Amino acid sequence: MKISGLICAFAIMLGGCAQTSPRFEQAVAEHADGLSAQTIFNDTFSRHGGDYLTRLQDVNVAIDGEWHFLITQIQPDVTDEGYRQRSEERVLVSPRIYAALYAGPAGTKQVYRSAEQVNVAYNGEQTNDSRKNAATALTADAFYLFTLGPLGLSERVDSWQRLEDKTWKGRSYYRINGELTPGIGFSQRDHITLWVDKETRLTFRLHITLEGFESTKGAHVDTTFLAYTQLGEFTLPTHFFERVAGPIKIDAHEWWYTGIDINRGLDESDLSISGWSEGATESAASFSPPQR
Repeated sequence: MKISGLICAFAIMLGGCAQTSPRFEQAVAEHADGLSAQTIFNDTFSRHGGDYLTRLQDVNVAIDGEWHFLITQIQPDVTDEGYRQRSEERVLVSPRIYAALYAGPAGTKQVYRSAEQVNVAYNGEQTNDSRKNAATALTADAFYLFTLGPLGLSERVDSWQRLEDKTWKGRSYYRINGELTPGIGFSQRDHITLWVDKETRLTFRLHITLEGFESTKGAHVDTTFLAYTQLGEFTLPTHFFERVAGPIKIDAHEWWYTGIDINRGLDESDLSISGWSEGATESAASFSPPQR
């Protein structure tokens, strides 16, 4: 990250040592339990509803959240906090499309992201600013993954490798690592590490590199799923906490759903930078997050 020496020193003082990037994680050849990395992924994929993924057409969420101050100073283009406070977001699973309507103290931001393009509009006017578009492509692709968890990974990681297991706050987790293709934002590839709860088999954390934007190259973040909800056959995360894990270590963003529903029957024609259809515009069904 390109940050001033003063902010960097302050961040390091607050955050401590950085974690190992998913790009440099070392595989463990054998585990006593004999489980392969692919088996662990298959288990968590299935636990989240992956066996029925062809039935999941769209996911629609309403979001509220809080940015930590330091990340807004280090990465203002990525956080875009003047606009990205509350949102209505729509995910089409296939084809892979993410669309969002954000609102904040500076006004509105609209996003349309497909595999081929990214379009961004501020307060109703589309921008051609290459830096804003690149930063938005990064966040859009990341939020597509956060929305779906392992359900968004089955066709983007060819092979998983098993890492050393870890314990976090008294619970034990499998960790598996792979190369994500295409990457996040304008990147051909990134690397990702999944933490999978040994008891529930739910994915607990995504740890990803961010090579798709100039000022985040070399950086990596982890996003923890703090709560989930069951919608039909699918278990989806609903409360999230994101930290920059390297090259410095700081808290970044916490957000939670205030609404969620699935399978409205949306397709590409319902979402564009010029506006959403009536079916897409309807707010996500009201949802009360469980108390932490």
